Amino acid sequence: MKKLILLSFFAVNILNAHAQVTGLDEKFNSNCAVSGENYPNNWSEYDIYSYPKIAWTCGPTEGRGTLPTTTSPGIMCNNYDDVNFYVDTAWLFTPLLNLNWISGDIYLQFDSKFTNDAARLSLLVSNNYQVGWPPDTVLNVHTWYDVTSATTPVLGNTGSSDWVTHVVDLTPYKASPMYVAFRYTSNATSSGTWIIDNVLTTQVPFTGVPVVQKNALLLSVVGNSTPDHIKLSYNAPDVATYKLEMYDIMGRIIHQEAINAQLGASIYDINGLDLHQGMYLLKMDDGANYSIAKVMIR
Repeated sequence: MKKLILLSFFAVNILNAHAQVTGLDEKFNSNCAVSGENYPNNWSEYDIYSYPKIAWTCGPTEGRGTLPTTTSPGIMCNNYDDVNFYVDTAWLFTPLLNLNWISGDIYLQFDSKFTNDAARLSLLVSNNYQVGWPPDTVLNVHTWYDVTSATTPVLGNTGSSDWVTHVVDLTPYKASPMYVAFRYTSNATSSGTWIIDNVLTTQVPFTGVPVVQKNALLLSVVGNSTPDHIKLSYNAPDVATYKLEMYDIMGRIIHQEAINAQLGASIYDINGLDLHQGMYLLKMDDGANYSIAKVMIR
């Protein structure tokens, strides 16, 4: 007998008629610090079986940590209940995403890994999923688009036993609110576990999406960056004024300035910053040439 777990999402849906969010930055650290079906606000799940170890559940030490900590909370799914393996289909839904306020491209970025090659993970998008219906029920107004093969790197049948950061372009679906679903499927002969972490929406993804560089500037970060100073190296193909922009992990511009570049290799210092610890993205562009570099602030 199938079950539908809506938890807090069900209550919010009744009160607010499909509560919407305008972006994601979900690390599962708060809700999943304790094992169980402690889904973040407005996240929900649908599963064929009611066994708690089969459903999407919190893994307090199963997520992707950052040095010096190598683990953190994450969310995971498997098909084993200490006795049997099950043919299972379990869906994990993001909140209803309203992204049509974004003028440019928008991506979903997430980390994933698997243990034991006996399950598959798919990524699907729907602009018209009806909450309360099983997601695998075919309705005239109920459509899921499978974007698994569009992820970069491709979210393959087996994935990776090491953490991999994946990106998928949500721009084609942003005209109306959407749900994104992580769908787990398994067989009845062996075990398979998938774990996901760090699910976010971003306009400038850090990994996976190829960057076409018309005349690459070979932009790179020199030495160790600090919250108030970053040193850059670049190689300009001509004399030009370049726009330098810095983005945070959500794709928001947090700093910009102009660089009057001379021909050839140069060093440039960005000063007067007030950054938090974490990853940032730098883009240098004059309309004809551009390059991108990542910078870590510790």
